Amino acid sequence: METVGDAGLDVRDVVKSYTGTTVLKGVSIAVRPGEVVGFVGHNGAGKSTLMRVISGATKPDSGTVAIDGVDVPQGSPTSAIDAGIATVYQELSLLPNLTVAQNVFLGAERTASGFLKKQEMREQAAALVKKFGLSVDVERKVRDYPVATRQLLEIAIATFRKARYLLLDEPTTSLEGRQVDNFLETVRGLAANGLGIVLVNHKLDELYAVASRIVALVDGEIRIDSPIGDVSRDDVVRAIAGEEAVTGRETHGSSADGKREEEVESADVVVRIRDLRSPVLKGVTCEARAGRVLGIYGLIGSGRTELLRSLIGADKMDSGQIELFGSAYRPTTPLEASKRGVVYVTEERKQDGIVPQLDSTINTMLPVLKQSYRWGLLDRNRLSKRADEFMTTLRVRGDKQAPIASLSGGNQQKVLLARALAQQPRVLLLDEPTKGVDLGVKAEIHRMIRRLAHEDGLTVILVSSEEEEICDVADDVIVMSHGRADGELLDPATLTAASLRQAAWEAA
Repeated sequence: METVGDAGLDVRDVVKSYTGTTVLKGVSIAVRPGEVVGFVGHNGAGKSTLMRVISGATKPDSGTVAIDGVDVPQGSPTSAIDAGIATVYQELSLLPNLTVAQNVFLGAERTASGFLKKQEMREQAAALVKKFGLSVDVERKVRDYPVATRQLLEIAIATFRKARYLLLDEPTTSLEGRQVDNFLETVRGLAANGLGIVLVNHKLDELYAVASRIVALVDGEIRIDSPIGDVSRDDVVRAIAGEEAVTGRETHGSSADGKREEEVESADVVVRIRDLRSPVLKGVTCEARAGRVLGIYGLIGSGRTELLRSLIGADKMDSGQIELFGSAYRPTTPLEASKRGVVYVTEERKQDGIVPQLDSTINTMLPVLKQSYRWGLLDRNRLSKRADEFMTTLRVRGDKQAPIASLSGGNQQKVLLARALAQQPRVLLLDEPTKGVDLGVKAEIHRMIRRLAHEDGLTVILVSSEEEEICDVADDVIVMSHGRADGELLDPATLTAASLRQAAWEAA
């Protein structure tokens, strides 16, 4: 661990247990003024617990948090804030029904003789948003602004309240493209002005773009704490997900151009789309082949999700042609698509994926429950046995008999993938399959995707807003913009996160 002496945020030997399980096992980290520390770890590693300890939301069993050598009272968010520690969580805490100015001064209102100094607060709030380059009317309610703006607003408010150290928990989950670049530029600017920042993120390309140090937490212990130039991305993945994850990444990818062209041409076309149009799609042409992963990249509003939903009959198609295994294909319902072998895994697992109060077994087998009925009754033993086969394959962890809502987000995602496999797909449509999951789970899902395509021969169509994921997992890539795609296949071996993003911007 790098020490900061008396200058900086210093976390020492923090231990925290819940019901006999030690979540943090003597964790120590340090953050200098002006330093960005990238913080990674698998689900359950203890990241959130450590952030809560630093922010004062959770009192540790032992250990200390100090700023400039002075201990911060434990278990007191107010004391942490007063000491200069601010936290911006993934689930934003701004009050949407209040105006921007009201949120800026919430709990710290300016008054005179018992009356609010509204004009003064509006002027100071306006100066704050101008400083951050935000086109915001401080008298409008926060709910009127998109997530990207709210994210920057929350950070701006934290600095306004004299934060010296900023904890950012998965801040770019709902951002993409230019929004991500703008956010990272803001982080760089804050650090340049002396703010110490802990950036919790599963996206290594973003961490490597801004962080000066990287810390990896594994099973409640610090596995890596190093200047970012001294540790590779594979080292980080290896520490969190194991050697197998790195080996899988190293063996994936296209070879020489000529060999790749031969591989593409020799693979059978399974899904052929010609000039597909809908209320959102304005002309999509592309092909997906057996045993290959087709990656679809695009910015928000590009129509990438709508394309997948059209392929399962969830969204209406106006015109165009789709062929599946050489035959005309125009499903009207997801059930019809499933019967033809086309299965979809949604991006919004909480909204239209999992059934929260049902257990993992039922959630896995929902589309094929009838296969476990005998004499009109559900055979629970048979159901559990079949579900366990799929969940074991995907290494689902946690109590499978408890409501699925009790599992981590990564394990919930694995259950949705197990559900897809239970339907025995021939074409698998994956919409942001690693959204909100940690590096370890992400590596497992990536291995599964490659195995399903390359070993089992499935046709996989992968939609992702993560450029690194597209480049790592896909065999072929297309870029969508404004509901359009011309069918040109890009070679992921020739792409970088920057060049892929640039291709999307140019198409837009």
